Amino acid sequence: MWPTIDRARRRLSGGSAVLRDPPPTSPTVPTVPAREDAVIVLRGIEVDRLGEALRHILGSGTERPDTPDRIERALSLLLARNGTHGRARVLRRPAGVSTPESWEIHLDGVDDSAVVALRDAGRTGRLA
Repeated sequence: MWPTIDRARRRLSGGSAVLRDPPPTSPTVPTVPAREDAVIVLRGIEVDRLGEALRHILGSGTERPDTPDRIERALSLLLARNGTHGRARVLRRPAGVSTPESWEIHLDGVDDSAVVALRDAGRTGRLA
């Protein structure tokens, strides 16, 4: 319920708006990057690649991101380090002890470039 309210608040306050044409009286208006909500669904091997990419970027002292909580922490550290706004949540489907069939990474209020970089990290094992 709360993510929906946060998303609505961002959209109503203009957090996801992009200034395409600055007003004619103010030519120096900075362009605000679009902030969107996205869901990335990864399989087990892609989660392993993403985890290796996160450990490489964040340093070997970071816990191995192999659980939803650890991946959330690593993604939060990465977003904070890069100065990117937003929040990450990770879900296992099915949420059980057995090997999950899929991992859902919910990114709320992040830049489009962050979504593309995380998708690529799942495929290649490297973060740009």
